[in-house]
Amino acid sequence: MEKNKIIIYTPYFYPEPFPINTFAKELSERKNIDEVLIITSLPNYRKYGYYEGYNIAGPYSENINKLKIKRVPVIPRLSNSTFSIFFFYLSFLLSSLIYLIYFGILNRGKYNHVLTFCGSPVFIGYIGFIFSKLIGSKSSLWIQDIWPEAIETTIGLKNNMIRNFILFLQNRMFTLCDILFCESESLSNYLKSRYSKKVVTLYNPIREEQIIFNHQRKEIVLNDHIEYSYIGNMGSAQNIELIVKSFLKAKILNSKLNMCGDGNLLGYLSKKYENENINWHGWIEGEKLDEIFNKTDFLVMSLNSKGRQSLIIPSKIQTYFMKKKPILCISKGACSELIKKNYCGLVCEDFQEFNVIDLYKKSLQLTNDEKETMGQNAYNFYKNNFTKEEIVNKFLKVL
Repeated sequence: MEKNKIIIYTPYFYPEPFPINTFAKELSERKNIDEVLIITSLPNYRKYGYYEGYNIAGPYSENINKLKIKRVPVIPRLSNSTFSIFFFYLSFLLSSLIYLIYFGILNRGKYNHVLTFCGSPVFIGYIGFIFSKLIGSKSSLWIQDIWPEAIETTIGLKNNMIRNFILFLQNRMFTLCDILFCESESLSNYLKSRYSKKVVTLYNPIREEQIIFNHQRKEIVLNDHIEYSYIGNMGSAQNIELIVKSFLKAKILNSKLNMCGDGNLLGYLSKKYENENINWHGWIEGEKLDEIFNKTDFLVMSLNSKGRQSLIIPSKIQTYFMKKKPILCISKGACSELIKKNYCGLVCEDFQEFNVIDLYKKSLQLTNDEKETMGQNAYNFYKNNFTKEEIVNKFLKVL
């Protein structure tokens, strides 16, 4: 392949904890890549303000290893409220559009490809497409979220007129770019059946620091009790109350439930379900999170997706698979299909409370050999599909 200069346009980047960090770093280290330029926002995810070392004065230009980073000013998320998130989205859309028009005009013909990392707000895909035309390059979308279903799941959306308008914009956006990268096979199959363009499955890698901790991890901790652990966002889309309430009603002797993560339901539910058998850890990472993984017997995965959002695989799945632990999956769609197909855990596709209680109880019936097989199957799938090397190889092959 000829050498390439690639731009990645994303709302989130290091030091924010997203899989695009690992992908970009690996991509920049390839011999056939001349330059990887990241265009992103001032980091603020889950910090309720800017990250340490950043403020409205910048820095707006950085070099991290072989990566060049250009940041645009944004109104940071000051809370998990819809109002605060909306103003972050709006400020990023406007400031990045202005910057990219200016940058595109001055740098036309200097870059080969623009990859837009399409997490929320998903409509940055429009800006990525406009930018690719200004700069004279091909473009692709790496789809991480689907609207309006994601909005319906998280905050609710009652107005049909608004819903249909958002649906039209999302579907129209899929037609614009040269390549659609999908982070699940299910989403790829769906889009291939509807759009006559190149559609490729490109799984998300896990974060670089999680790889480091996994390689350095200690022996599995042997408990005198059973530990279940949920790691991830705590919002309405994750069925958090169902996970907790069903665990308590299952009344499993000598058991603990670790709830690790942040979100708009954390404060309310941690108070409502204050119990000696439930540990509400909040947002943790690094060594503290790795300690939780090491002593966990079953990892809990839950997603209450609507419509096409069920075709999205949340990034926690990659980490779960890497940790060689059996998974209890409370979900429909791509997640449950992946776990069932590869025999990586137990699945409950019905969100009735008694079914989730039964899922917890079924976990007790698994033999040690069955649990070990599930964990090893998950790890094997991770090695063959979720590593940064495999993902970047596939990306470059498709360009």
